[in-house]
Amino acid sequence: MVLKVTDAQPQFARVALLDYLPAGFEIDNPQLVSSGDAGTLDWIEDAATPAHTEFRDDRFTAAFDRANSDPAVFTVAYVVRAVLPGTYVLPQAQVEDMYRPDRFGRTGTGAVSVQPAK
Repeated sequence: MVLKVTDAQPQFARVALLDYLPAGFEIDNPQLVSSGDAGTLDWIEDAATPAHTEFRDDRFTAAFDRANSDPAVFTVAYVVRAVLPGTYVLPQAQVEDMYRPDRFGRTGTGAVSVQPAK
């Protein structure tokens, strides 16, 4: 999963990102399995380093300390894998300033299909 976050006016902030997983998917936690190692995502540009991350059954959360001098666009990525074939709702991801609730953003929703192996 790759999320690109754009901040219209970069400023000091404590930013929280919350991304719910579609049903049928699970996160490959890099602290538990080598397949979840973020080193496999070296191709991502402007990646941000989170101050905190949580890999849960149904969601990925991350917190970032942002400064005025940080670039307006940053990318967050983590590794997931499909565990069940089917068509699932892709929930929206949310990003918000933890102390300024008027600064927030979210992605659109969608659908994702997983085909069984042949």
